[in-house]
Amino acid sequence: MKMRMLEEKDIPVCLGWYNWYILNSRATFETEPLSLEAFTERVHGIRKRYPWIIAEENGKPCGYAYLGTFNSRPAYDWTADVSIYLDPQERGHGIGHALMSELERIAILDGYRNLVSIVTSGNEASEHLHKACGYEAKALFEDFGYKTGKWLGVTYFVKKLPFEKKGEPEEPCNRNPYQ
Repeated sequence: MKMRMLEEKDIPVCLGWYNWYILNSRATFETEPLSLEAFTERVHGIRKRYPWIIAEENGKPCGYAYLGTFNSRPAYDWTADVSIYLDPQERGHGIGHALMSELERIAILDGYRNLVSIVTSGNEASEHLHKACGYEAKALFEDFGYKTGKWLGVTYFVKKLPFEKKGEPEEPCNRNPYQ
């Protein structure tokens, strides 16, 4: 499996997968499909500061992962939110685990200290992935969102990344580790 940074040509493919999850799952709390324009704007906003990677198998994209803002207040700059979405036909083949490992490697290089992932209660595949990758369930918020005719809870999964705690930290950066 090959990992690389997102390219413009990947945006429509990623949007197709994301819209599938909006319409067919509780993995995201979005309720309406996004337009290509809205999704492209979102991707460009995220890419200004955070990595967005693509997993490829035999030259074909099969999943994506990115970091995003956990909280906009400056003291949280060393904590990032994790998002992973797979081609719905490729679930259960280890792609999520590979994306998570690679995203964590990049996060350490970029200077992040903590990763947070918000998982909808009952999303067993995502819960299993996070636990297998060393994330700890730190908080459960019951009945936090309403989707598909049901109140749903969320669990915050957290992973502390290795870092030196002495002195003032450098600002996290967004480098391309594949160049």
